[in-house]
Amino acid sequence: MTMSELKRMCRDAFIVVALGLSAACGGGGGGGGDQPVDHSKYTGQTARASITTSNAVAFTTDAYAAGSIGSSANVIGVMVQHDDSPGGKLTTLPEIAATVRGSIPQALARVKQAPPIPGVAASSTVYGAVGGSAAVSMNLNESTGNFTGTMTFNKYQSLSNGPTITGNVAMTGIYNPATGSYDSITMDFAPLSADTAKGTATMYGSFAFRATTTSETLSMSCTLSVNGSPNHWVKDWTYTFSGNTLAITGVYYHPSYGYVEVTTPTPLTVSSFSGVPTTGVFQAAGAHCTKARLTFSSTGTTVTALTNESSEWQLCTE
Repeated sequence: MTMSELKRMCRDAFIVVALGLSAACGGGGGGGGDQPVDHSKYTGQTARASITTSNAVAFTTDAYAAGSIGSSANVIGVMVQHDDSPGGKLTTLPEIAATVRGSIPQALARVKQAPPIPGVAASSTVYGAVGGSAAVSMNLNESTGNFTGTMTFNKYQSLSNGPTITGNVAMTGIYNPATGSYDSITMDFAPLSADTAKGTATMYGSFAFRATTTSETLSMSCTLSVNGSPNHWVKDWTYTFSGNTLAITGVYYHPSYGYVEVTTPTPLTVSSFSGVPTTGVFQAAGAHCTKARLTFSSTGTTVTALTNESSEWQLCTE
């Protein structure tokens, strides 16, 4: 299934509305009050959102796959798109994070080639396979594998259909020479921009990768604006990829509605962090025990809204 097919299916998704949650559910859901907010980065609605039939898609399909942000651009919790550019490949935030991470091995290799000067960071330049460059300043402890440094990206592009990255990234990490891989990498940016076939994303925040022998985890927290639209906030999202399954947790802020807590009560079946799910459930939980679920299957997707008019009120345990 292509992402274009997914988008069409999601927009045509059948929204199942069960009527009427009882007032016994209480006033605020299970969130324990509003989330702390950095108002310098996010200026949208901050209260926990009540999910309704009119916004259920915004918190499921839009929060996961191809939703509207502003009047002409789309963002997910993880995807960037622009409605005025129907052609081209959708780009996910995990893909942007992986592009930045993918430049680090070349940077470390260049740093190792430079004559060591005690107390002075090694400097070099790395180049994207398609175009652009990144200026590197890095300190590397070859005995421990620990490294710190900065990379300044200038239209860096590693794949012909991948994002073009511009901006400054401060990074720390641990390279494991025994396995030839990274135990951890943390990347902070303020801001980082990614040009794609579907739009330009501007991000403030951080990505962090952790790896074990059986799984890989991407932690992500950033605000995201597409073509100058109001910021959405992907707050404390964690993607855990193991085998062919992906589990997601986090908080998603929509500037018009407020925040919901997102989970995958049934983990998604995917081929990678940014792969298209073939099975599984992505769920958003809002105020007053309201929920919306995006269910993936081999035949398409279904959005289910459990609202405060739902006759399934007895399902509420919060």
